[in-house]
This record gives sequence, structure tokens and C-alpha cells, in this order.
Amino acid sequence: MGNNQQVKLQRYIKMGKQYKWGILGPGKIANKFADGLKELANAERYAVASSSLERAETFKTNHGFRKAFGSYTEMLADPDLDVVYISTVNNLHFEHTMLCLEAGKAVLCEKPFASNLSQVEQMVNKAREKNVFLMEGLWSRFVPSMVQFKEQADSGAIKRPLMLQCNYGFIAPFDPARRIYDPALGGGSIPDIGIYPIFTALYLFGKPESIQVTSLPSPTGTDWTTSILFKHKGKEISMLSSSFQLISDNEARLYGEGGYLKLHDMFSKPTRLTVNKYDGNETHIPTPTVGNGMNYEAAEVMACLDKGLFESPSMSHSFSLDLIGVIDEVVQKAANSYE
Repeated sequence: MGNNQQVKLQRYIKMGKQYKWGILGPGKIANKFADGLKELANAERYAVASSSLERAETFKTNHGFRKAFGSYTEMLADPDLDVVYISTVNNLHFEHTMLCLEAGKAVLCEKPFASNLSQVEQMVNKAREKNVFLMEGLWSRFVPSMVQFKEQADSGAIKRPLMLQCNYGFIAPFDPARRIYDPALGGGSIPDIGIYPIFTALYLFGKPESIQVTSLPSPTGTDWTTSILFKHKGKEISMLSSSFQLISDNEARLYGEGGYLKLHDMFSKPTRLTVNKYDGNETHIPTPTVGNGMNYEAAEVMACLDKGLFESPSMSHSFSLDLIGVIDEVVQKAANSYE
């Protein structure tokens, strides 16, 4: 992977079989995903389903899909549909994933995978029972900059990595009617954007052994600004934050005994990576990227389907279970810190 990431994607474009994609829930993130599919010759923009047929028709026209449905079950009944990208609101991910798995359709479900660990366990069990592919859609896992971040960390470029600093924050004007501030819709900065720093910590160091959280609540009780401290098995430390209240640098820095790695503005787009040695030497690591970055997770799904796999080795069920388990604990500790 790493420098070969773009080569892998191009090879897959040439060699992979054609897959008919459906989108369940044509919202904002679905527009980005549909644009990503356009980069993959073996991904057919086949169907879109919404609770509103008019909305589905508009999305179909805008993104060049073949079919539009005003019902999720109608789309899932289409025998030619191969794989579904679920992009509905957070609290509906469990329900819609289970619907797709029952219909025997491969699933890529936008993060967070579900609302809690229990739901993800049920999703994974259903996928294994039905022998149907299931993967969490955490796009940043597959972009070349993140892959190289991990490879550089493992390569000894900064000697032993000891501490991660990772932040994601922007100002989202408060409105109790907005999804991100509605507790019933899975609102809060932690599940919506805090998942990215948390994922990065687990990707680099594994599941933490201890978790400390301090948080400020929004007027609706969702977390507004949250600071997280992990201690990992190898004694590494992760210092993370997420906020809808403040603007942060949205960067990741991994400090080691010989220098540090820096992912610049890492969460808003595929980005650049530098290696900074303590002797003052700085090296830019090329991370050539195709498309808007969401094409990489779609390519991973199709590569797995080509191999007859039911989960991705790179974004496994066990990793997603660990991730949601940690998120559950962080959310609970955040709530406790309000008192």
C-alpha cells in the first residue's frame, strides 16, 4: 500500500468486475460518495432510494444513476443490485443495515456504524449468518495520506512513536432542530467528527487501556466540545479533541523519539504528509490521490467482493467493534463530566 495505493486503485479500475451500486438515503454525504464512484470504471451508479421518490429522482438525474425508488424495500428487491451504500442519519444506520443484510445485499454503511456496541454486534452477527459482506464506511482509512501516515509510523521514520495529537473542530451554529444537536438522531461531536481522531488513535496504537474525557455540553445535552486522553497497551498516549463550538487545526501529529509526522488539514480532504526530524530536517511524503477520496473505500469493497470476502481485512468487523465500544465509553464519560 502506501506509495502503491494509487497504483492499486488504477489496477483495480482495469481488472475488477462491474458492480451495481445502490445508495440508500440521498443526503449530503451521498452526493460526495456518488462523485467518488465516478472515478471507478467497475462501479455502476445503478439505483438510489429515498422515502421521497421526488428526492430520489433528483439525485438520480444529478449523478447519472439508472433507477430511482421511493421505497428502500423496493430497491432492495431489485435482483440486479449488488451492493448498497447507507447514508441515512446516524440513528437509522442499524435499522437500514439490517434491512439490507436480510435482503442479501452487500453493505457499506457510513460511519458511525451504528448507535452503540450492541447494535454493531447484531449487525456483524447478521452479516455472518447471511454470509453477506459488511463494512463500516470510514473513508479516511483508505486515502493514501492516512495509509502512508501509518506506514511511516511503522517504518521507524521517527523512531519509536509515543504520542498522538489529533483534533477535529469547526463552528456549527447551534440550532436544536439540526441533526448534529439532536440526541434522538445520534447528535454530538463525538460520534459525528470525534470518530476520526478516535479511529486514528486505534489505527496507530490499538484499543486504549485507559480513557479520560472532559466535555462541554450543548444546550440540548449533546457534547459540544470534548477532550479525550487515551493510554495504550504499549504506553503510548493519544490526545484527541472534537468540537462543533471551536475551530481547531484539524491535523494529526505523531511524535516519536526521533521526530514527528504531520498530516496537514487531514479530515476535510485527502491531504499531504511531512516527516519532521528533531535535527530540523523536513521531508514531504508524496500521497498522490485520485478523486475526492471516497472512491477508495468503494474500491476496497469491490476488491473484497472480487475475492469472495465477507469483511475487509483493512476495516474488519473486529476493528469496528473496538471502535464503537470506545466511542460508547467516551460518550458516557463525556456525559458524566457535565455534572
